[in-house]
Amino acid sequence: MFDIGFWELIIIAVVALLVVGPERLPGLIKDVLRWSRAIQRFVVSTKRDIERELDFDVQKDLNARLEDLDDLMEIAPDKDGTPADRKQKQA
Repeated sequence: MFDIGFWELIIIAVVALLVVGPERLPGLIKDVLRWSRAIQRFVVSTKRDIERELDFDVQKDLNARLEDLDDLMEIAPDKDGTPADRKQKQA
């Protein structure tokens, strides 16, 4: 996701150490990791919901097409003759 190398991480750690101080740095790291996990869970959950909705829309579209195909099959002529002939035979 992010292209952060080893030296960039070292620079970030040194700056964080200078700005926050050695006493509060462990707490800051814990907070950052906690937020990172929460954001990751949110992204995964949102992605799963979007995929579920897309699958539902595809399924709904497929069902509509199958219903259209069924309707066409009901009115389509077959080897026995026209649909009107079939209705007369059934009656």
